[in-house]
Amino acid sequence: AALRADGRLLGSAWAHGSTWADALHRAVYQARDHVPPIRLSSLTTVELDFAYGVRPVPLSDRQREFANIHRGVRGLEIRYDTTTSRISPTEMIATNRSYWRQLDLFAEQLGIPTQALADADLCTFDAKQVLVTVQPSPYAVEMFRGNQLVQLSDVTPDAVAAFTRRMEDWLIRNVHADGRMTYKYWPSPGEESHSNNDIRQWMATIALTQTAIRRRDAELVALAGNNLRYNLAQFYRSNGELGLIEYHGKVKLGGVALAALAIVEHPNRSAFAHEEVALRRTVDHLWQPDGSFRTFYEPRDRNDNQNFYPGEALLLWSRLFEESRDEELLRRIMTSFQYYKVWHLANRNPAFVPWQTQAYAALSDPPNSGVARKWILEMNTWLLTIQRRSAPYPDLQGDFFASAHPEFGPSHAASTGVYLEGLSAAYHVAYATENPVYIAGLRNAICLGLRSALQLEFRDGTDLYYVRNRRAVAGALRTTPYNNAIRIDSVQHMLLAVHSILSADADGSLLHCNTLRD
Repeated sequence: AALRADGRLLGSAWAHGSTWADALHRAVYQARDHVPPIRLSSLTTVELDFAYGVRPVPLSDRQREFANIHRGVRGLEIRYDTTTSRISPTEMIATNRSYWRQLDLFAEQLGIPTQALADADLCTFDAKQVLVTVQPSPYAVEMFRGNQLVQLSDVTPDAVAAFTRRMEDWLIRNVHADGRMTYKYWPSPGEESHSNNDIRQWMATIALTQTAIRRRDAELVALAGNNLRYNLAQFYRSNGELGLIEYHGKVKLGGVALAALAIVEHPNRSAFAHEEVALRRTVDHLWQPDGSFRTFYEPRDRNDNQNFYPGEALLLWSRLFEESRDEELLRRIMTSFQYYKVWHLANRNPAFVPWQTQAYAALSDPPNSGVARKWILEMNTWLLTIQRRSAPYPDLQGDFFASAHPEFGPSHAASTGVYLEGLSAAYHVAYATENPVYIAGLRNAICLGLRSALQLEFRDGTDLYYVRNRRAVAGALRTTPYNNAIRIDSVQHMLLAVHSILSADADGSLLHCNTLRD
């Protein structure tokens, strides 16, 4: 039992009993004994873990049994010499610590090296998790991994619209007075990280601008402009006629392209005309006659991240073509289309798909549009093979992870968000071509992805039970169900995805996800 006041831990205790009710009674009273009476009056929640199914973990099985996927579902018991420590699943979620970190802390407390725990008796156990809210009105909720499970039937037009609004509000709240936007936040200690990423900041600027336009809010347009100015002051510099986005000595094609796109999308675009022109010159400079892009301006010897940056540059060009109808620009886009189609088939990676999909889908009527549309649908059909339809735990359903391809990377809220951006663009294409097979497959994938997204949201008092600064957290997305770190691109990608999905669901049929069919 753990007693909390607005997320702050007051006291906790483990207790055995002849029945679960007896154990509950003993644990709550023992936990209460550690709390001064004056602080007990502030009690808001009681967090309960009813442990069962204890399993020894031999040394040879630790790597498998301590995999992150089990965090928050299974607890950990450590016995060494005369000392025993027991960590509940909900405590692991609240502290955001892995099994290995728990072993390190236990060893530190005993003043021994972690390696000495090779001889320790280690067990994992399952637990029924219950959160009892004491104030203002008492009620109890059964949890899974410190949260409530989201069902496919919970994905409805109204639910997604409300979800969108909460993410928008989080993004708005996290713009500081000087225009800076929070990059990363740790809910457990309630601290902002000092890390940053220029590309993700520019993507967030685009999401903020789109939010302002959708809400038709002049104050939000000004806020997005302030954020854009801040980012230019932090990252922009010129080299002759070229505009550069530099961070830690690197100038990336993706950063340059997305900064230009952020300017193009802002209603007060003319105020940044000089920077836009210079940034566009740099994108042109990095394009090669065979259709490929150099992905770094600095350092000159780097040309990696081909899965990301060329697609981001092509998305910029597609938006520019739609307004200019520049035939030379279109020729370059289609040359790159041919180059990167061949490149991708030789270097399959899911990260490639959403950016390239959005770039070609943004072209309303290019030559060979049927070829481009066919490629969009082929790419995204392949992408669906790495989406988890069934998973070891129900809260993982709908994310994107291929255990057979570790090189594709782990599941991540930002990945799910950007894949949904691409899938939504592909759905628009499938709908326009009236292809029922593709429409059904993409709709299923979007619904499953949104189920995963809603599962990751910090939404209410249940999953915020351990969070002290709820204003900094509510409406944001965890990295995974077992890692509560918040990063700006997790929200930004998902927000742009649901904006696109809602626009594709004019008749409401897409998001009635309880009617999915194979």
